[in-house]
Amino acid sequence: MSKLIPQPQPTFLIGNLKEIDSTHGLESLKRLHKLYGDIYRLTFFNKSFVVVCSQEITNFVCDESKFDKNVSQALEELRAAAGDGLFTAHTSEPNWKLAHKILMPAFGPQAIRDMFPAMMDICTQLILRWERFAGEEIDVCDNLTRLTLDTIALCSFNYRFNSFYHNTMHRFVDAMINVLIESGKRVGRFSLQNTLMMTTARRYKNDIEYLHNLCDKIVKERREHPNNVNDLLNRMINGKDPETGYQLSDENIRYQMFTFLVAGHETTSGLLSFTLYYLLKNSHALQKAQAEVDLYNEITVDTLSKLKYIDAVLKETLRLQPTAPGFSLESKIGDIMLPGGYIVDKDDMILVLLSGLHRDPKVWDQPEEFIPERMLNGGFEKLPPNSWKPFGNSQRACIGRPFAWQESLLAIALILKHFNIEFVDPSYDLRIKETLTIKPDGFKIRVRPRQQIGFLLNTNVKQSEKIPEKTKEQIDREHLRPMCILFGSNSGSCQSFADTLASEAPLYGYNATVANLDSSIGCLPNDRPIIIITASYEGKPCDNAKQFVAYLESKPKLEINYAVFGAGHHDWVDTYQKIPTYIDQMIEKMGGTRIIERGAGDAAGDFFGAFESWKENLFRALRKDTGDENVFSNEKLSIEIVNSSRHLGQITDFGIVLQNKILVEANEIGPMKRHLEIQLPKGQTYRTGDYLSVLPTNPIEIVSRVLKRFHLSGDTHIKINSSTNTFFPTNYPVSAFDILSGYVELAQPISKKQIEILAGLCKNEKEQIRLTNLAGDEYEKEILGKRITILDILELYPSCKLSFAQYLRMLPSLRVRQYSISSSPLWNSEVVTITLDILNRPSLSGVGQYYGVASNYLANIKEGDHISCSVRASNVKFHPPEDTKVPIVMIAAGTGIAPFRGFIQERAAQFVCGRNIGRTILYYGCRTNEDFLYSDELDKWSKLGAIEVKSIFSREKNDDKKYVQDLLWEDRNEIAKLYSNGARFYTCGSANKLGTSVKTCFIKIIAEMKQCNEDEAGKILEEISLDRYSVDVFT
Repeated sequence: MSKLIPQPQPTFLIGNLKEIDSTHGLESLKRLHKLYGDIYRLTFFNKSFVVVCSQEITNFVCDESKFDKNVSQALEELRAAAGDGLFTAHTSEPNWKLAHKILMPAFGPQAIRDMFPAMMDICTQLILRWERFAGEEIDVCDNLTRLTLDTIALCSFNYRFNSFYHNTMHRFVDAMINVLIESGKRVGRFSLQNTLMMTTARRYKNDIEYLHNLCDKIVKERREHPNNVNDLLNRMINGKDPETGYQLSDENIRYQMFTFLVAGHETTSGLLSFTLYYLLKNSHALQKAQAEVDLYNEITVDTLSKLKYIDAVLKETLRLQPTAPGFSLESKIGDIMLPGGYIVDKDDMILVLLSGLHRDPKVWDQPEEFIPERMLNGGFEKLPPNSWKPFGNSQRACIGRPFAWQESLLAIALILKHFNIEFVDPSYDLRIKETLTIKPDGFKIRVRPRQQIGFLLNTNVKQSEKIPEKTKEQIDREHLRPMCILFGSNSGSCQSFADTLASEAPLYGYNATVANLDSSIGCLPNDRPIIIITASYEGKPCDNAKQFVAYLESKPKLEINYAVFGAGHHDWVDTYQKIPTYIDQMIEKMGGTRIIERGAGDAAGDFFGAFESWKENLFRALRKDTGDENVFSNEKLSIEIVNSSRHLGQITDFGIVLQNKILVEANEIGPMKRHLEIQLPKGQTYRTGDYLSVLPTNPIEIVSRVLKRFHLSGDTHIKINSSTNTFFPTNYPVSAFDILSGYVELAQPISKKQIEILAGLCKNEKEQIRLTNLAGDEYEKEILGKRITILDILELYPSCKLSFAQYLRMLPSLRVRQYSISSSPLWNSEVVTITLDILNRPSLSGVGQYYGVASNYLANIKEGDHISCSVRASNVKFHPPEDTKVPIVMIAAGTGIAPFRGFIQERAAQFVCGRNIGRTILYYGCRTNEDFLYSDELDKWSKLGAIEVKSIFSREKNDDKKYVQDLLWEDRNEIAKLYSNGARFYTCGSANKLGTSVKTCFIKIIAEMKQCNEDEAGKILEEISLDRYSVDVFT
């Protein structure tokens, strides 16, 4: 029985055109796939398209006896430049068959092998360029586009673009990109529009003319100066069809050259760029790939076939990001029924969407994860037919696949052999730039040579290096001992600690350098102390420490003197100090000598005080080891008050606030709750369950208190001078208001060490004694318990005379805050919502109000305001299952509902579009019914049948049930049944309340189910947590 293919509601005349974003069409197709499933129909004007996303349907339509390539509308437009070249020709056109016969031998095994020296020539240029720019920002796509364009030109046409010898890209690239983009855009316009857009049309025509002229020039030069090189160009000029004797016309040679120059570099540069991105995001894979390359002294043509893991890396990269994101087919035999009973008409264009095919959960386990190992040990060969199609289909598949593969293996092998690579921005998440192909957008790296490159590449280049003149500060520090400080940091706390340590090191006779942990792989010096300051992120390394941790797992020899300080929060019981402990133990096992015992800072306690104490012990131990009690100098931070215009201290990505509304007013039992809608910075996307990182500013009320205390006005401009490392903007004027609002944490509780310093500055003896007591046994109750700040102490103890410079020196840098996104990209892929409590209550110190820094910042921003923010990926397991039929159980309290609103929004949208949705259950705890967030939305979705909501109110009578865990225990048989049916479980809420209580409840349920004790049940829950139970808790 036939079925209708799902389709969004079309609009008169233009059909479904509004469903497709003109600049992010691929993202639009992915969104529709999540909404409508493995097959859906779109109409544009009078054309009908069927998009297929599953292996089962793809396998059926790849049958060449029934289906053939369809030259899509975008390719029809591209024919203005590519004519009847191999990529844009219809299979029935004579020149396709003729060119295919003549050119196929050019990509045979021996021909590709013979191209290796030319490939190595261009790759060597890339490596030498990167060596000379080591440590500087490298635009990955720009550099790899230069590589692949020069490689295809040299190997195929013996032509040199010499891209690495110019700062700007060759005009060919700009012209090509414009032609590709405009060809795609022309499809979405009426013919009259394209005609009337005269400036655009003129540039389109001129760019095509330039590209054709370049191809004609290369051919002309070859005809005038023929050679015996068996390259692609000679085959085009001299090759004949062995059956008919026909040759390619000059016009068709031009079209083929354009096709190879474009297709031969654009997709390969994308593949290489995506590969480096995924290796950096998956440090274990990077370490394995680098270890494989290191097995060989040099990379030769024979080495490439032995690089099995890198081969798997490339295949897995193309699975996740096929750089040609789809291919089009049409029926050869009229109307036909597809698997599932769907009928396609003879005039339908069938688009195989590779992002869907390559993530089909029936074929790929953990389809969103980068797992090269799935391609090894026969895994690739055992895949169901037509599961992996990045090169297209059968006779119309990419003719240059062997060329691209050899080039890619060589490039990745050389890069990994010669460099350690790292993100410029460790928090960078993939953004896609679309033309007719895809590439990463804004992806930048730094490289650090692993060895002397010029020697390894057997070049005769004599390198000269201009040595910069030393500054006075460098000369003054030449007699200091070296120290290396390495940090791993997501929120900024550990980096701030590292900067603080480096700034004070000269006082103890050390000149310290600061870098992130990933930058130190393979080059840890043994002639100086190595100080490591890092945290765990949900039990995993920080973004800029992932590679370092993976490096330790390879068990390198590390005969270094080292010390480790770990940051964390004890509410994350299972992962508290996990990574710092691991690093500390592994370095010792690898031969390291510990300077002092690992320090531990608990964000729930005297976080900064713990660091201060550890720092003092560190320098005490170092002085003891060296026998040197002298210090270098009294380096300090100084302030000069000046008048000047305002300068901003940071450059960041900005989103735009579209909505900021109150969900629940503050009352006697709870804080205000707000809902914000934010348009993301350009190019950023998100997944359901991700976070939004926000860089706030301090509340104006607190800033005003500081200004008053130090007798400054907000528009007073100061110039900060520092002889040591500092996060402050230095040597140019900034307003005091900007410094206090945007650079420092004003609400951080004062540490014991800082109280002792202030006590020493007190002129009043009674105040001095009182402060001394507060630094002792009273600290936890009176300071931490009441969150007393430095400012509070200064106001409470006025005889304490602290300068503004000293005050700033005591403050840590302002940290980013992280909020769960409470929306789904199926609602809007460019807009997120967040849901939060606004912390604003009388201070426990008795001085003024206590303001949550970020929540009050967000509460006070207006619609239309810009906000410094970026998307941050959540735990890989904290997303809805790819298979929509899998049941999910969500457990939340208060604003912990935030990510689950996104989950529910996604499943409700899929349900409305006809998807088969598994049971979606929310257990939700509130104080009162008035506290029930998004109740109207949840009620609407419940009535639709998309979700089930089970709520409980702790401040109302509930028959002895008060909390979510009580509901779970009551429903324990239902929970057990859901688990047996493959359900995934999620918890979001307070770590020390909901997180702990739900975990205890689940242990009790498991103990009853399995008839075991709670210790055994706890171990079972740990196993479940690896795959089917995900927790996102906050303090």
